[in-house]
Order: sequence, then C-alpha cells, then structure tokens
Amino acid sequence: MYFGQVFQKTKTTTSMNSRRKFLMKGSMATTALLTAKPFTSLANALSPVTGFTVNNNKVVLLHTGNFTSKDPSATIKKIAQIKYDTGNVLLLHAGHTVNDKASHLKYDASMDPETCVSLSASHYQIIYKGNVKIGLIELSSGDDNAIEQVNTVASYLKKSKDCEIVVCLSQLGFKNKGRMDDITLAEQSSNLDVIIGGHATNFSKSPYISLNKHKQEVIINHPTTNDLALGKIEIEFDDLGKKKKIGFTNAVPRKITEANS
Repeated sequence: MYFGQVFQKTKTTTSMNSRRKFLMKGSMATTALLTAKPFTSLANALSPVTGFTVNNNKVVLLHTGNFTSKDPSATIKKIAQIKYDTGNVLLLHAGHTVNDKASHLKYDASMDPETCVSLSASHYQIIYKGNVKIGLIELSSGDDNAIEQVNTVASYLKKSKDCEIVVCLSQLGFKNKGRMDDITLAEQSSNLDVIIGGHATNFSKSPYISLNKHKQEVIINHPTTNDLALGKIEIEFDDLGKKKKIGFTNAVPRKITEANS
C-alpha cells in the first residue's frame, strides 16, 4: 500500500444515531444517506456533446476490475455508452493491471502502477465531477497499520480538503478468514464513504452496506470478474449538499456466484 505524508488527525463529527434501513431489489437500491458539506454553488448544465441536461449534483462512479476475458470489447462499449449518455462520470480501475485493449478508456484513477493515473504513484488524488469533490486513495495489502493510515489520509481529504466523498480502491478481497478484508476496513474506518474492491476472485456479487466505527454507512461494491466486469454507483445530492439518493448497477451475468470467503 502507498500513502504520502502523514497528516494530523482532527476529531470526527458525530455520527447518525441509528442505521437506516436499505432496500435492495434486483440490482438497484435507492435510499437517503448521510449529510455532506454544503456546496458553494449548484447548477445543471447542458452537455456540450449530447445536449442532454447534466445534473451537477450527481456523480457516477463507474468501475472495473481485472478482466478475465481476453476480449473486453463488450465492457469497453458499455463504458463508452454510459459516458456518452451520462454526465459527471468518474471512471476507476480497481484491478492490478489494465487490459491493453481497455487502455484507451481514459481512467480517472487506477491501481495499476504502470498507468499515468496510478494512485500508488500519487498517494491520493482529488477530482471534481460537476459540483462534487471526490478524494481517492488505495489499499492493496493489509499491513498492521493499514487502517490507521487509511483513516489518517481519509480524514485529511474529508476535513482539510473538503471532499464530499472519499473513495478507497481496494485489493484486500471482500471477505477473508483471519486477515483484513473490505468488510473489516469499512467497519474500522472513520471517513470513508465508498470502498471499491477489485480482487480477482474474492468479490461480492451485490452491493453491500456496512457501518463504520461511528455508525455511518460505507458502501462496498465490486465489479465482478467476467466478460462484463463493470460496476456503477450513482450518488445524488440535494440543493443543500446532503446526500440524497444512491443507485447501484452491476452489469453481471446471473451465472456469476457469490464472493468466495
């Protein structure tokens, strides 16, 4: 795992009193989420490419993992269509390597150290999509102090850099026996909003909601490793900057089974 300078921690804000109930139906879920820092300006705008209205209060986290297929053309086509039809798309790669045929997709961030957008090279990254400021970090190994370092950087991004969302790309695996996994990371985190897993074999077919140590929700999602290794998370804010709705779509065949444990 790679992290930059260690930043001074500040006290975390008080969390929700109780966990909200989530309704998962098919591959979509919509719910009210936590409060975020208000935006300084909010507006919708026409896309210069397609002419449709872009909701600048919403960000789409589109993410891939390591492709098992030698021909990821279906995934590439799907990504291109989503980016054409949707505004404020953040394209992320949680796998160790980017398929050569997918290298032209212009990822915003990747765990592949050979790419120019590698998080392991830049330690963390801050990206704007519309009015949403997103902080990105990565975690590839469960070292003894890994969670402490994640929480330190996540706190810096959320509180010092005013990121509305903090996302961690992870290679830990969804559920492990006797060692750290994405669930443990979520439960012991303090400022993470989303964990995107990219483990090749240890993944969850469905989106998963966990509570962090302050009883705040953390989204865990995995792009399953198959011919269409693609996941999507949509987060929308209201006019006061509060997280309003969340939608999940995992473009996966039904034959894909649940995560290994």
